[in-house]
Amino acid sequence: MRLHLLHHDPVDSSRNNISRWAANKGYAIAHSYLCNNEALPGIEDVDWLIVLGGSQHAWEEEVYPWLPAEKKFIARAVEDNKIILGICFGAQLLAEVLGAEVFVNPHNEIGWHEVTLTPEGQRSYLFQNIPEQFTTFHWHADHFALPPGCTRLAYSRATENQAYICRERRLAGLQFHPEYPLESVKYFVREFGDLMQNGPYVAGKEKILSQTEQIPETYALMAAILDNIDHQFKLKN
Repeated sequence: MRLHLLHHDPVDSSRNNISRWAANKGYAIAHSYLCNNEALPGIEDVDWLIVLGGSQHAWEEEVYPWLPAEKKFIARAVEDNKIILGICFGAQLLAEVLGAEVFVNPHNEIGWHEVTLTPEGQRSYLFQNIPEQFTTFHWHADHFALPPGCTRLAYSRATENQAYICRERRLAGLQFHPEYPLESVKYFVREFGDLMQNGPYVAGKEKILSQTEQIPETYALMAAILDNIDHQFKLKN
Protein backbone atom coordinates (compact mmCIF):
# COMPACT_ATOMS: atom_id res chain seq x y z
CA MET A 1 0.00 0.00 0.00
CA ARG A 2 1.46 3.32 -1.12
CA LEU A 3 0.41 6.49 0.70
CA HIS A 4 1.32 9.91 -0.67
CA LEU A 5 1.02 13.10 1.37
CA LEU A 6 0.67 16.55 -0.24
CA HIS A 7 2.14 19.30 1.97
CA HIS A 8 1.44 23.03 1.73
CA ASP A 9 3.70 24.56 4.40
CA PRO A 10 7.51 24.40 4.36
CA VAL A 11 7.90 23.01 7.89
CA ASP A 12 9.06 19.40 7.86
CA SER A 13 5.95 17.55 8.95
CA SER A 14 6.97 14.19 7.54
CA ARG A 15 7.01 12.81 11.10
CA ASN A 16 3.35 13.54 11.69
CA ASN A 17 0.79 11.16 13.17
CA ILE A 18 -0.01 9.75 9.73
CA SER A 19 3.62 8.83 9.09
CA ARG A 20 3.82 7.23 12.53
CA TRP A 21 0.71 5.16 11.80
CA ALA A 22 1.97 4.11 8.35
CA ALA A 23 5.32 3.02 9.80
CA ASN A 24 3.53 0.87 12.37
CA LYS A 25 1.51 -0.72 9.55
CA GLY A 26 4.51 -1.23 7.29
CA TYR A 27 2.95 0.88 4.53
CA ALA A 28 5.10 2.83 2.07
CA ILE A 29 4.72 6.60 2.40
CA ALA A 30 6.00 9.46 0.24
CA HIS A 31 5.75 13.24 0.50
CA SER A 32 5.47 16.17 -1.92
CA TYR A 33 6.01 19.71 -0.60
CA LEU A 34 4.09 21.68 -3.19
CA CYS A 35 4.94 24.93 -1.42
CA ASN A 36 8.59 24.22 -2.33
CA ASN A 37 7.62 23.58 -5.97
CA GLU A 38 8.16 19.84 -5.65
CA ALA A 39 6.51 17.80 -8.38
CA LEU A 40 3.26 15.97 -7.95
CA PRO A 41 3.59 12.18 -8.04
CA GLY A 42 2.48 10.03 -10.92
CA ILE A 43 -1.12 9.05 -10.35
CA GLU A 44 -0.17 5.41 -10.96
CA ASP A 45 2.23 5.58 -7.99
CA VAL A 46 -0.49 6.48 -5.46
CA ASP A 47 -2.96 4.14 -3.79
CA TRP A 48 -4.03 6.47 -0.99
CA LEU A 49 -3.76 10.25 -1.38
CA ILE A 50 -3.73 12.40 1.77
CA VAL A 51 -4.04 16.15 1.19
CA LEU A 52 -2.85 18.03 4.25
CA GLY A 53 -3.58 21.46 5.70
CA GLY A 54 -1.95 24.75 4.83
CA SER A 55 -1.97 28.48 5.46
CA GLN A 56 -3.31 29.22 1.97
CA HIS A 57 -6.87 29.92 0.81
CA ALA A 58 -8.44 27.61 -1.75
CA TRP A 59 -9.18 30.52 -4.12
CA GLU A 60 -5.61 31.90 -4.23
CA GLU A 61 -4.62 30.29 -7.52
CA GLU A 62 -2.87 33.43 -8.76
CA VAL A 63 -0.84 33.65 -5.57
CA TYR A 64 0.23 30.00 -5.56
CA PRO A 65 1.05 28.79 -9.09
CA TRP A 66 1.08 25.13 -7.99
CA LEU A 67 -2.51 25.25 -6.75
CA PRO A 68 -4.37 24.76 -10.08
CA ALA A 69 -2.25 21.71 -10.88
CA GLU A 70 -2.92 20.27 -7.45
CA LYS A 71 -6.67 20.66 -7.90
CA LYS A 72 -6.46 18.89 -11.27
CA PHE A 73 -4.44 16.11 -9.65
CA ILE A 74 -7.04 15.66 -6.90
CA ALA A 75 -9.77 15.55 -9.55
CA ARG A 76 -7.82 12.88 -11.45
CA ALA A 77 -7.44 10.88 -8.23
CA VAL A 78 -11.22 11.09 -7.70
CA GLU A 79 -11.84 9.90 -11.26
CA ASP A 80 -9.43 6.99 -10.75
CA ASN A 81 -11.23 5.97 -7.55
CA LYS A 82 -8.18 6.47 -5.36
CA ILE A 83 -8.63 6.56 -1.62
CA ILE A 84 -8.46 10.24 -0.63
CA LEU A 85 -8.37 11.85 2.80
CA GLY A 86 -8.36 15.65 2.97
CA ILE A 87 -7.47 17.42 6.22
CA CYS A 88 -8.34 21.10 6.87
CA PHE A 89 -7.13 22.93 3.72
CA GLY A 90 -7.00 19.51 2.06
CA ALA A 91 -10.64 18.85 2.94
CA GLN A 92 -11.50 22.26 1.49
CA LEU A 93 -9.67 21.51 -1.78
CA LEU A 94 -11.39 18.12 -2.05
CA ALA A 95 -14.77 19.72 -1.36
CA GLU A 96 -14.17 22.31 -4.10
CA VAL A 97 -13.12 19.63 -6.59
CA LEU A 98 -16.39 17.83 -5.76
CA GLY A 99 -18.42 20.96 -6.51
CA ALA A 100 -18.79 22.66 -3.13
CA GLU A 101 -18.07 26.25 -2.15
CA VAL A 102 -15.12 27.18 0.08
CA PHE A 103 -15.51 30.39 2.05
CA VAL A 104 -14.35 32.34 5.09
CA ASN A 105 -15.86 30.78 8.20
CA PRO A 106 -17.92 33.10 10.45
CA HIS A 107 -15.49 32.29 13.28
CA ASN A 108 -11.82 31.45 13.40
CA GLU A 109 -11.40 28.16 15.25
CA ILE A 110 -7.99 27.80 16.88
CA GLY A 111 -6.91 25.57 19.72
CA TRP A 112 -8.34 22.47 21.39
CA HIS A 113 -12.09 22.27 20.82
CA GLU A 114 -14.76 19.62 21.06
CA VAL A 115 -16.19 17.89 17.98
CA THR A 116 -19.57 16.11 18.03
CA LEU A 117 -20.59 13.34 15.66
CA THR A 118 -23.93 13.52 13.87
CA PRO A 119 -26.15 10.40 13.95
CA GLU A 120 -24.75 9.58 10.52
CA GLY A 121 -21.24 10.05 11.87
CA GLN A 122 -21.90 7.64 14.71
CA ARG A 123 -22.97 5.01 12.17
CA SER A 124 -20.22 5.77 9.68
CA TYR A 125 -17.23 3.50 9.14
CA LEU A 126 -14.98 6.56 9.54
CA PHE A 127 -15.73 7.01 13.24
CA GLN A 128 -16.16 3.45 14.41
CA ASN A 129 -14.79 2.96 17.96
CA ILE A 130 -14.53 6.73 18.40
CA PRO A 131 -16.63 8.56 21.04
CA GLU A 132 -19.61 10.66 20.02
CA GLN A 133 -17.75 13.71 21.38
CA PHE A 134 -13.99 14.21 21.41
CA THR A 135 -11.52 17.06 21.77
CA THR A 136 -8.97 17.65 19.04
CA PHE A 137 -6.82 20.41 17.56
CA HIS A 138 -8.16 23.08 15.20
CA TRP A 139 -6.52 25.86 13.19
CA HIS A 140 -8.66 27.33 10.45
CA ALA A 141 -10.32 30.50 9.24
CA ASP A 142 -11.97 29.03 6.12
CA HIS A 143 -14.60 26.36 5.70
CA PHE A 144 -16.49 24.39 3.04
CA ALA A 145 -20.07 23.63 2.13
CA LEU A 146 -21.03 19.96 2.09
CA PRO A 147 -20.18 18.58 -1.36
CA PRO A 148 -22.97 17.05 -3.45
CA GLY A 149 -23.43 13.35 -2.76
CA CYS A 150 -21.57 13.54 0.54
CA THR A 151 -22.70 12.96 4.12
CA ARG A 152 -22.05 15.32 7.03
CA LEU A 153 -20.51 13.37 9.90
CA ALA A 154 -19.47 15.90 12.54
CA TYR A 155 -19.69 19.51 13.70
CA SER A 156 -18.38 21.85 16.37
CA ARG A 157 -19.75 25.00 17.98
CA ALA A 158 -17.78 27.14 15.52
CA THR A 159 -17.96 25.02 12.38
CA GLU A 160 -20.96 23.34 10.78
CA ASN A 161 -19.10 20.71 8.75
CA GLN A 162 -16.21 19.09 10.60
CA ALA A 163 -16.15 15.83 8.62
CA TYR A 164 -17.72 14.24 5.57
CA ILE A 165 -17.58 11.12 3.45
CA CYS A 166 -18.80 10.74 -0.10
CA ARG A 167 -21.20 7.93 -0.82
CA GLU A 168 -20.06 5.35 -3.36
CA ARG A 169 -16.58 6.90 -3.41
CA ARG A 170 -13.52 6.33 -1.28
CA LEU A 171 -13.30 9.94 -0.15
CA ALA A 172 -13.30 11.66 3.25
CA GLY A 173 -12.61 15.14 4.59
CA LEU A 174 -11.76 16.39 8.09
CA GLN A 175 -11.72 20.05 9.05
CA PHE A 176 -9.86 19.36 12.31
CA HIS A 177 -6.22 18.30 12.76
CA PRO A 178 -5.69 14.84 14.27
CA GLU A 179 -2.44 14.50 12.29
CA TYR A 180 -0.53 17.09 14.32
CA PRO A 181 2.22 16.00 16.71
CA LEU A 182 3.48 18.44 19.34
CA GLU A 183 6.10 19.85 16.95
CA SER A 184 3.41 20.95 14.48
CA VAL A 185 1.32 22.59 17.19
CA LYS A 186 4.37 24.58 18.33
CA TYR A 187 5.15 25.56 14.72
CA PHE A 188 1.70 26.98 14.10
CA VAL A 189 1.71 28.87 17.39
CA ARG A 190 5.08 30.40 16.49
CA GLU A 191 4.54 31.14 12.79
CA PHE A 192 0.85 32.04 12.62
CA GLY A 193 0.12 33.60 15.98
CA ASP A 194 -1.31 36.66 14.21
CA LEU A 195 -4.51 34.66 13.67
CA MET A 196 -4.99 34.51 17.43
CA GLN A 197 -7.21 37.56 17.55
CA ASN A 198 -9.97 37.83 20.06
CA GLY A 199 -12.84 35.51 19.29
CA PRO A 200 -15.09 33.05 21.06
CA TYR A 201 -13.29 30.03 19.56
CA VAL A 202 -9.70 31.31 19.53
CA ALA A 203 -7.39 30.14 22.29
CA GLY A 204 -4.29 32.11 23.22
CA LYS A 205 -0.77 30.80 22.74
CA GLU A 206 -0.28 29.97 26.40
CA LYS A 207 -3.55 28.08 26.62
CA ILE A 208 -2.82 26.04 23.50
CA LEU A 209 0.62 25.02 24.72
CA SER A 210 -0.66 24.31 28.22
CA GLN A 211 -3.08 21.73 26.82
CA THR A 212 -0.47 19.55 25.14
CA GLU A 213 -1.62 16.65 27.31
CA GLN A 214 -4.16 16.25 24.49
CA ILE A 215 -1.40 15.13 22.09
CA PRO A 216 -1.50 11.37 22.91
CA GLU A 217 -5.28 11.38 22.45
CA THR A 218 -4.82 13.18 19.13
CA TYR A 219 -2.56 10.40 17.85
CA ALA A 220 -5.07 7.80 19.02
CA LEU A 221 -7.83 9.64 17.12
CA MET A 222 -5.76 9.82 13.92
CA ALA A 223 -4.79 6.17 14.19
CA ALA A 224 -8.41 5.12 14.74
CA ILE A 225 -9.61 7.06 11.68
CA LEU A 226 -6.87 5.60 9.49
CA ASP A 227 -7.54 2.12 10.84
CA ASN A 228 -11.21 2.54 9.95
CA ILE A 229 -10.39 3.58 6.38
CA ASP A 230 -7.88 0.75 6.16
CA HIS A 231 -10.45 -1.79 7.30
CA GLN A 232 -13.30 -0.38 5.19
CA PHE A 233 -11.40 -0.69 1.94
CA LYS A 234 -9.40 -3.79 2.89
CA LEU A 235 -6.08 -2.25 1.99
CA LYS A 236 -3.24 -4.54 1.06
CA ASN A 237 0.44 -3.94 0.52
